[in-house]
Amino acid sequence: MERRPREHDGLIAVLVGLLDVLVVIVLGFGMVASGIGAGFDEYADRRADAAQHDILVFAAWLAGGGFALAAVLRHWKTGVVHLLVVGLPLLVFLGLQGN
Repeated sequence: MERRPREHDGLIAVLVGLLDVLVVIVLGFGMVASGIGAGFDEYADRRADAAQHDILVFAAWLAGGGFALAAVLRHWKTGVVHLLVVGLPLLVFLGLQGN
C-alpha cells in the first residue's frame, strides 16, 4: 500500500502557512504584552511568567497537534510548512525564556 500525498496538498500548505503566520504574530504579541508589567513587583513578575508559560504550552500543543493532523490526513507539505512556521518561533520563544 502506497502512501501518496493528497491532491491539493500544496494549496492547503499555503493556506495553513498564512494562517500560522497570523497565529504566530498573535502569540508573539501575547509574549511581549504579558511581559510589559514585569519588573514593577513580585506579583507582576509571577503573572508575566505564568502568562508566557501558558502561551508556550499552547504553541507546543498547536505545533504537535497540527503536524499530527497533517500526517494523519497525508498532507506532508502542509505538515512541514506548519512545523516551520509554528515550530521555529516556538524554539525561539523557548530560547528567550532561558534568559
